[in-house]
Amino acid sequence: MEKLKKHLLRKYFVFYLLLFFPLFISIAVMEIITKNYINKRIKVYEAMQSKDVFRYYNDKNIIEFKNKYTDRLSHLRNPSFVRNKEALPSELLFSVVRPFSKNNKQNILIQGDSWAQAARVSQSFLKETSEKNHIGLVNAGISSYSPSPMTIQLDILRDDFDIHPSIIIGIIDQTDIGDELFRYTYQHENKTGKLRSLLPKGTTQSEKTQIMERKSNFNSSDFAIVKFLNLAILHIKSRYLKRKLPKLNQDAKTILSPLINGLDSPSAKYFFIRLNRYIETVFSDPEIKKLILVTHPHRNHLVGNNNHKSFKGEVGTLVNQVVNKSSYKKKIIHIDFLKSEKSTFLIKNLETVFLKNDPFSHLTNKMFSGYYYPYIFSKIKELYY
Repeated sequence: MEKLKKHLLRKYFVFYLLLFFPLFISIAVMEIITKNYINKRIKVYEAMQSKDVFRYYNDKNIIEFKNKYTDRLSHLRNPSFVRNKEALPSELLFSVVRPFSKNNKQNILIQGDSWAQAARVSQSFLKETSEKNHIGLVNAGISSYSPSPMTIQLDILRDDFDIHPSIIIGIIDQTDIGDELFRYTYQHENKTGKLRSLLPKGTTQSEKTQIMERKSNFNSSDFAIVKFLNLAILHIKSRYLKRKLPKLNQDAKTILSPLINGLDSPSAKYFFIRLNRYIETVFSDPEIKKLILVTHPHRNHLVGNNNHKSFKGEVGTLVNQVVNKSSYKKKIIHIDFLKSEKSTFLIKNLETVFLKNDPFSHLTNKMFSGYYYPYIFSKIKELYY
């Protein structure tokens, strides 16, 4: 009887071993595969702790600054602006080339998108110019900014940082049309009709919370399979959040479509209203003497009308229409590179002026520092200092 029991036990053991062995192997293989995947994902988050962006993601003051302003403005500058440990959190919003002062001949603020942010590569020229001519100079250029975020940014600079320029250089890029039509579709105004924010309140904090949840999941002692399942749940939560947020079309083809195809009347009117609101905000401060609006063609504005690549839409034309109908037109100057004496130079040097294979036709660093900003400031110098 005892031998029979042992025989049966061995028999059942072998049976269950054969039955569940494939399952055990499958789980082991899955654990190895998911562990490999999780380790790759961990490396992505470890990269966020690299020297270049450590402060951006971990410095308490920087986090508070981002939480305070990102929802209002949609985004701030990238981590490279606060890489240096001495850099203030405010570098994510603006940079002081030379401090504002009542003793300066003029106090100039530069606003706009990446073309304005490129003043960073012209730092030597701008610093020398501001010191030589006794000018206060602040650069608030941020990539992808157009009239709507520029409007909110100007309010923040005045209200929170006491920055009151006498002259504003507002750089209006060709892509500002597409940005206003497709990127900054969500707009929240306060009870008085003043533009308040470009994202729903709490968007930044929600996205930050999701990042921290992923980080905690990766750092846990759970099996890789459990981490993978948790990651899937977090991904579903992320998709749900994104569905609640404004749908933004930010791909190059969409943003450039008003230039490629030209603008219809409703789109032109839409941009007209946004730019005019920015102008009204500029002149709401009695300190302002002049607004200098700057437009520059993209490469495909210069290839010739018979070329199928030639853009049909052009922002300078819209800017002129807005300025001519503005009650402040006597205080506004439009520096239009396309209509200036520089257009011949641009056509002759088409292959060296712009970055190669750049759909947004940014100038090279050399052109920003040696051509673009010197020309703008030469025009201002003729009039104001």
